[in-house]
Amino acid sequence: MIPSTVSRQGFPRLPQPEGRVPLTMELASYFRSIKPDLQAWDPVYFSLPRKPSAVAVILFDDGQSDVSVLFIRRSTRLTSHRGQIGFPGGRLEAGDASPRDTALRETFEEIGLNPSKVEVLGRGDPTPALDGSLVHPIVVRTSASINELTINPGEVSEVFLVPLDMLFSTRKKKFKFNLFGCWRASFLYDCGSILVWGLSAEILAKLGIESPLSTTE
Repeated sequence: MIPSTVSRQGFPRLPQPEGRVPLTMELASYFRSIKPDLQAWDPVYFSLPRKPSAVAVILFDDGQSDVSVLFIRRSTRLTSHRGQIGFPGGRLEAGDASPRDTALRETFEEIGLNPSKVEVLGRGDPTPALDGSLVHPIVVRTSASINELTINPGEVSEVFLVPLDMLFSTRKKKFKFNLFGCWRASFLYDCGSILVWGLSAEILAKLGIESPLSTTE
């Protein structure tokens, strides 16, 4: 049974390589492709049969540990993407003015992170999902305590924190997989106890996460 309030022990902190991200550095500078969050939903999206989605790439910066990115494992009770690892988020709904609204609303519904506890750093380029709809990533920072999060067991079964430097572009790999008889290519981030691939890995690759001290290409 998943507790309604998750303790720190519920968030495994994975082994960290050298060169960990200091808390004092400007976090937005780690994302090569981040843009100002000024985008509103185009009204035409509300009439589409397959509405676009927005996800929150949450930088967990509680002042006690190194900066990490929060991932969820989707509940096996769901009808789609059950058991998959990804970011909190979901489809556009009536009342959402922007991708930011969608991402933060869904994040609150899934893990109980109050929008008042986050700072929006920017947005990434939208990434197409397998059904052709677009997924808009919103990069946010929170200093909320882990104990403030409340998992919705109907949507989320687990939450993981992955150190930001494990998601640097230099750590991504490529692999191929067969889905419904069709071979596809994907990026892969090996984070120790979990593997991030598919749509979430595509989003990370587009964001271009790297140390601002590294040499630009």
